[in-house]
Amino acid sequence: MPEEDVASAMSKLIEVNHVSLGGEIGSVDWAFPYLDDQHEQYVTGMLSEADALLLGRRTYEGLSAAYPAMPSSPFVDRMNAIPKYVATRTLRDLGWNAQRIDGDVVSFVWDLKRHSKGNIVKYGNGQLDVPLMQNGLIDEFHLLLTPVAAGGGQHLFEQTLGAPPLSLLRLEQFRSGVVLLVYAPNTVESSETKPNEAS
Repeated sequence: MPEEDVASAMSKLIEVNHVSLGGEIGSVDWAFPYLDDQHEQYVTGMLSEADALLLGRRTYEGLSAAYPAMPSSPFVDRMNAIPKYVATRTLRDLGWNAQRIDGDVVSFVWDLKRHSKGNIVKYGNGQLDVPLMQNGLIDEFHLLLTPVAAGGGQHLFEQTLGAPPLSLLRLEQFRSGVVLLVYAPNTVESSETKPNEAS
């Protein structure tokens, strides 16, 4: 298959994060008052086009503890049902329709992108982003910029190496004051070549 056809056939890996004006992403209690109908429409649409979630350990632990107890809605039901893949060295027995990633995470994600029909959604930003970004595997960053002056805790891209440039693809303002910013890496190694086969 020509390289351009391989690239177009691969699923997108989309990372989604709530982020404060101070760059905080760790404790997002401040985001709850802004989860309105526009937000619900956005996140539900995102998951309706996805085949799977990709999560780090901390994100998995937080989400898996919260969502099974939430009242039913199209988004919550999809969050609970969608297959999940978790990058973890410590967790062994996973629930919540989740599977532990064994072996090299970069090769696993590359194969997942090749064989998925829908998008793959990743929540959270941290250590897992380093190898994914280095190998050009994240296609889009969706940042829900929330109008709160929170600056402590974990920050967006704090473990990212260097300063990879991003291109703005989309900007949308919600009535709540949240601004959806969609970025794509504009200088990444091609994900058309499997990482462990690259020269």
